[in-house]
Amino acid sequence: MVYVQFSMYILKGSSVVAGLYFLLHNPKDKTTRFFVAFLALIFLVDIVGYIPRLIKYNEPLYFLKDTFLQNDYWLYNPFIIIGFSMYAWYFRLDLKSKLRKRIIAFAIVLLNIVGYAQLFYDRIFFTAHSKLVFLIGFLVIMMSISFYYYELLKSDRILVVNKSVKMYISIGYLFYNLICMPVWMYSDKYYNHLNPGFAQLYNFTISLAHILIYGIYIFAFIYCAKNNDQIDNPNKSSVYR
Repeated sequence: MVYVQFSMYILKGSSVVAGLYFLLHNPKDKTTRFFVAFLALIFLVDIVGYIPRLIKYNEPLYFLKDTFLQNDYWLYNPFIIIGFSMYAWYFRLDLKSKLRKRIIAFAIVLLNIVGYAQLFYDRIFFTAHSKLVFLIGFLVIMMSISFYYYELLKSDRILVVNKSVKMYISIGYLFYNLICMPVWMYSDKYYNHLNPGFAQLYNFTISLAHILIYGIYIFAFIYCAKNNDQIDNPNKSSVYR
C-alpha cells in the first residue's frame, strides 16, 4: 500500500511538471496556468494528508492518536469542496456567455454554503465525508462541463478540439468522477476492518481512477504543448455565440 501511495505522489507530481512544460511553450495561457497551480495545490494537500499514516506507524507520534490529526477528514472535507469549486471555475474561465458564467458562479457559492453548513451542522467535519457535497459537487461539475461543450460545439474551435488541453481535462475528470462516485458515496459506511473486500475494492478503484486521470493530464500537456496556439481562447473564434 505504501508503494501505491508513493506511486500516486509521483504521478501527481509528474502532472505538475508536465503542466509547467506546457506553460513553458504557452506562457500566455492563463486558464491552463490556473489549472496547473491547482494541480500543485492537490499535490501539496496530498503530502499533508500523509500525516495520519505517519502517526499510525511511528511510535514517537502515538501521542497524537487521540487528536484530530489521527485521520484526514479535517483536511479533505474542506478540500473536496475547494476541489469541486476550482474545477467548475476552471471550465467557467473561457465561457463566452455571461449568463452561463453567472450560473456557475452561483452554483459554486451554493456548493460552499450548503457543504460547510452540513459539515458543521451534522458535526461530521472531523469524522466523515458528506455525501451531499459529493452529489452537489458532481452536478456542478457536470453542468460546468456541459456549458463548455455547448459553447465549443457552437464555435470553430471544434475543428481543432484534439489539440485542446481543456477537452482532455474534461474527459479525464468526467471518467474520474463516474468511476469514483459510487465508492465515495459508500466509503464511510463500508470502509472499515469489518469489510476488507470493500476496502480492497475502494483502494483499487481510486488508484485506477488516479492513474487514468493524471495519465490523461500528462498526455494532454505534453501533446498539446506545441500544438495549442491558444485554442482554448474563445476570443479567437469568429463564429462563437
